[in-house]
Amino acid sequence: MSVAKALFLVLGVAISIIALNVNWQYEYPGWTTSANITGSVITFKRSDDMILIAMGKDSKTDFLKSLGWMQAHDRYVQMCLFRLASQGQLTKYLPFSEGSFKQDIKSNQMNLYALSQKSIPLLSADKTQKIQDYIDGINTYFTTKPRPIEFILFNYYPAPFEIVDVLTIYKFISFAGLNDICLTIEKMLIEITAETDADLNVLKTVFSPHLDNIDDDLIEIYKSIKDMRALADQDTTDLPKMTNSNNWVVSGAHSESGLPMMGSDPHMDVSTQPNLFFESHYVGEDGHRVFGIGVPGIALVVMGRTNNLSFSLTFGMLDMADYFVENIVDNQYERDGVFYPLTERFVEIHNQTFLFYDTKEGHTIERSIEKSAQPLADGRYLAAKFALTPEADSQGLNMLVPFGMDVVEAMKQSRVNIMGSNYLFGDTQGNIGYQQGGNVAKRATSTGLLPLPAWNSANLWQEYLTADEFHSVTNPPEGFLATANNHIQSPDGPNVATFSGLDNRVNRVRQLLQSKEKFSVEDFKNFQSDTYSLVAEKVVPLLAPVLGNTAIEQELLAWDFRATITSRPAAFYKMLFKTLSRDILMKLFKQDEVRLTKYLRYCEYPMSFIVHSLLIAPGADYVTQDILAQAVTTTLEQYKDEVYGDLEQVFFTNIAFGGKLPSWMGVDMPAVPTSHCLECIKVGNQRTNLVGTTLYLSQAWRMVTDMSTDILETVLPGGPGGNILSNFYGREIDLWLNDLYKTVQL
Repeated sequence: MSVAKALFLVLGVAISIIALNVNWQYEYPGWTTSANITGSVITFKRSDDMILIAMGKDSKTDFLKSLGWMQAHDRYVQMCLFRLASQGQLTKYLPFSEGSFKQDIKSNQMNLYALSQKSIPLLSADKTQKIQDYIDGINTYFTTKPRPIEFILFNYYPAPFEIVDVLTIYKFISFAGLNDICLTIEKMLIEITAETDADLNVLKTVFSPHLDNIDDDLIEIYKSIKDMRALADQDTTDLPKMTNSNNWVVSGAHSESGLPMMGSDPHMDVSTQPNLFFESHYVGEDGHRVFGIGVPGIALVVMGRTNNLSFSLTFGMLDMADYFVENIVDNQYERDGVFYPLTERFVEIHNQTFLFYDTKEGHTIERSIEKSAQPLADGRYLAAKFALTPEADSQGLNMLVPFGMDVVEAMKQSRVNIMGSNYLFGDTQGNIGYQQGGNVAKRATSTGLLPLPAWNSANLWQEYLTADEFHSVTNPPEGFLATANNHIQSPDGPNVATFSGLDNRVNRVRQLLQSKEKFSVEDFKNFQSDTYSLVAEKVVPLLAPVLGNTAIEQELLAWDFRATITSRPAAFYKMLFKTLSRDILMKLFKQDEVRLTKYLRYCEYPMSFIVHSLLIAPGADYVTQDILAQAVTTTLEQYKDEVYGDLEQVFFTNIAFGGKLPSWMGVDMPAVPTSHCLECIKVGNQRTNLVGTTLYLSQAWRMVTDMSTDILETVLPGGPGGNILSNFYGREIDLWLNDLYKTVQL
């Protein structure tokens, strides 16, 4: 008997022994139960689509109590993993992995738990009570139900949830999953300018105007930085991460019903199951109703619908984190020629003592993982600063209970937060609105993309943008609003973003929204499955002069720029664009293939931004005919009659077991062909994260709703179930793969 078979035999025996102590969660449409949550008796029922519906009396309290209970019931393991990851305790309680070890180091360096403790006294009594209501729902479930099979096998006993846990998970999802992209780009630029021969003028053009102030003195400072943590350790966790998103809303002038309609599809790793998002449905006896998605462990429905308001968001790419360069002498940091003592923190992580150092402004010295367990030597170091202020925590939870809000009120309540988002709203009164929201520092001497010396106090963050300084739009004359991680900047306001997503997706959405006068729900659903590539529409004509007469080259010229599973030209284009991107970057990095390979893996997003800027931006002339021709030749040698579905495939693995369970258990799903594409509204992209785990990033939720009805059309790949022993684990994956939806009545 092999070791693997023996292990699975032991696992089977263990499952048999503990069967009577495990909630197998066999439930069915119409299954009903109730819970007494600190005096509120709330009934829970499975819908025909297996969504939990909570039915309470006083929505002001019962909604959040029920949300906590439902998340614990369906996503017990996931919410506890998020808590451990956010507090840097994964390796303390769970089996060791390299990804968990690095995540623990990163979370402890960010000191999220301590920052959350500082936020609690600033919460209003009302917000404190609302979060406590949510926690009461979680803890009621924890104390009345058995542990899940995963934690029994790991011998882990979760402690009751506290307010600090919710605030810490909120920070973790916002920064470890979103806003740390700012730091990755800053570190990449330090490496490029200090360690390579890349053409600085080209980079200045690509990132204009953010590199305008770089000079030889600053580059010399970058060269002097000690023990800089590798880009390979920047993105550390196997936990799901958000990436891109789309959302749009039209006024009644452009809907068949005469009232606003909204479409929303946030993008993230869908291959890790259960889905990051959790759908919840609340129905109150007082008439209040809400359906939408949130993240287990956070007391918010972040996207969805109430009786009179639809709301969604995309990641706004706001610059809410910076690196600084600190000058350290004898454990002291310099400010304008004066030295001050660093605050020293000792943290035990997997039987090692790590040392973290902070300045009074909250700059945390960052070192290589190897050196982080050693005392700090004199020298210059990178130090990270995050916009994680207690004030933003307290202001950023204004939509804990979204009942009764219209567009105007929702916009007001979403301006300051720690997520950095583009919000869209529509209401039953016919209004639509856009609100930019975040917590962005005012920078006196830079736009934020260049790390500057902290010993010059003029370079430090001075204060934060006020709520009124974030961009907003209400009822625009064109009758629609759309965002897709694109750059959005108030014409007269301060700089809020130094890097943004490409505009191809939002431009495609705008094209579709201008394609006819009035739209239906079916139109919006078709938009979300659109695989037309505006990038390919620009790139293929550039290639035309160097394409030959082979069948596949001629098919590419005749291609309709849509990704379909059976398309040969879509497959050839995918291979060709990958080769062309590498060749363009090889020119930029002077044929340094080792460094380029690292950047393509660890900095995929900014690398893509550079390629598109050099290839198809207005006035771009960097890419020569020779580069185009060589890319075609190389791709012709590689192409073996593949169709698009041979190259683009999606798969699903469990968050706790990571693909280690045998296929016969049905927990994981093998790769299947898909028509998702990186450049389209129907986004999809396979990538390998920095700890070697292969992920698939795509539409993690699709929602369409018309405010003239109480109906939502949604699909969540994986469905509600997080318990691998439940009969609805992995639900809705087939719907999602086939561009189908379920219908939810509010």
